[in-house]
Amino acid sequence: MTAIPSFEKVAIISGNPRLSAEISSLFKRPRHYIPVISGPHLARPDSSNELIRRHNALSMAQSRKVLLAGMTVDKERAMSDGQLDGMFISVKSRDEAQEALKGWTKSPSEMLDWGSDNLGIGLLLARRSRKLLNTADSKSPTTSFIASGRHILIICEKGKALAEVIASNLAFATDASFLIIPELPDSEEKEWLEEIYALGSNGNASSRFITIRDRVRGRLPNFQFSSYKQVLFIGNGFPWGIAVPECPTTHMFTFPDFGRSVVEGLYAASHPESGARTSLLIHPGEVPGSEIETIADCLKRNRTLLRVQAGQAATTRNVRMLVETVPFDVIVISTHAGDVSGSRITYEFTDSEGIARRLIIDEAVGFEYDLRSDKVMVEPFNRFHELDGIDWTNSVAKENLYIGTAITSWVAMGIVGRSKYRVASEDIPRVIGSMGLRMHDRVWMPALHGFAPGCTPIVFNNACSSWHRLSATFMFAGARAYVGALFPVIESEAQEVGTSFFQKEINTSFSKALWTSQNRTYQGQDRRPYAMVGLPFGSIQPNTIDPIAYLSNYYSQAISDCNHSAENTTSHELRDNFLRYKDFLVKDAETFRSIFARN
Repeated sequence: MTAIPSFEKVAIISGNPRLSAEISSLFKRPRHYIPVISGPHLARPDSSNELIRRHNALSMAQSRKVLLAGMTVDKERAMSDGQLDGMFISVKSRDEAQEALKGWTKSPSEMLDWGSDNLGIGLLLARRSRKLLNTADSKSPTTSFIASGRHILIICEKGKALAEVIASNLAFATDASFLIIPELPDSEEKEWLEEIYALGSNGNASSRFITIRDRVRGRLPNFQFSSYKQVLFIGNGFPWGIAVPECPTTHMFTFPDFGRSVVEGLYAASHPESGARTSLLIHPGEVPGSEIETIADCLKRNRTLLRVQAGQAATTRNVRMLVETVPFDVIVISTHAGDVSGSRITYEFTDSEGIARRLIIDEAVGFEYDLRSDKVMVEPFNRFHELDGIDWTNSVAKENLYIGTAITSWVAMGIVGRSKYRVASEDIPRVIGSMGLRMHDRVWMPALHGFAPGCTPIVFNNACSSWHRLSATFMFAGARAYVGALFPVIESEAQEVGTSFFQKEINTSFSKALWTSQNRTYQGQDRRPYAMVGLPFGSIQPNTIDPIAYLSNYYSQAISDCNHSAENTTSHELRDNFLRYKDFLVKDAETFRSIFARN
């Protein structure tokens, strides 16, 4: 298994790729990862969560000094407010960073001159030759491959400069070979993903999958992938690994929060003792002959605590609250999944800049009964379809579209406020990307902001087409790895792959475990419906921690924290949420104690 790098004691928060690359080149210790994390998106409705997620990542990396590189004043202030004096330092140039890091790192004496693009390659060349990267407003050399160890090949799509810098730092820390490939155009990516999603209808899925796989392989360089033990693809959301069946593959997404996800993945991999303490197995009863019982037996033998939500207990509310509030290291879902029906709604309004707007969105709605308020909660999923006559998915046409505050103005109206600007609505059979999971009572459309504190689970979603959107959703929330199906699978193969993954591949890296399980299931066939997101380091190892004591302590602390937060917030909405979580945790703690008191 690939050695897990340690963290440098310094981290970089930045939206400036060139400056991030130049500062990263100051660090040259092998097998150490210098975290680079994008700045917070303060315009998001959950801007406070943006800050919390970044501070949590810095805590995981045990960063003692944080360089705010080339960030705006409002982002600098937001990141540093309430933090230790002197920990967060604003820098606008490499020279300022060198001054701030005196005593923390010794700067290389030689420089590698480079252009303003292809930063990942330039940075890796500089660090491996122990030189300082010096960028200029010019074109860089077109080098796309740097050879190193055969234990891992990191492949990064070109186009997202900050992601290339982060990928380069990961390649340096792991001594990996590094390859940059052309970015898959947005229109083609969406078209190909739609083709994969549609494999469950109209004919032989396996033969059509092979056609797509071969087309994707044609976009990759003529490479001997089988000479590497595993391949990590870093891209915008396409599962490139389907084109490389000859070795284990996994993926990471460049957006959102790629840098944060790397930190969380490394943290989880370097703390294997926290990787299999507890598990949540979700089986609403939609799939007969489920693999859940076999997986439960495997995890029991691993001394992992089991919580099974089956049948009537697997409601949307119970499952969502358990996933969000209780720390589970392993989450397994066995049900049906797919995009759901909804409405195409047209809004006409004037944005905050005084510009008349016409916005069309596709909306799917999830419902959940809330015990605290005795009301039905509405959870909408919105997909932008068109703005001022321009198709939202047409990246070429959008280049000439002034978006301004159109979207932020619409979001700021809220669900109730925007209803008066609705001018048209029609039913549509599918809202692309809505991806709901069938629970016992209704469909759950996960929209997670995070898991319980300190929790970075492996999520094995053994539902048809469960890769689409949900892979990004669970990774954004903080999962260390996610396994899902790209297209519909029959019940027998779902059971065989899931059973193999947990029964025969314990203590094997997730990417190799999935690769081996699919090979075992499909043998000489070309069918490979499953794909993985996550770093190629994690595995489920034998549990050595008392899970009952661990959860008992957790419940007490979490209930106290919810009470404290509810008492100290001025927001009525936040107060209700904290109390809602507290009420659930109090009741669930009683359930937990009653179950394990009997055992």
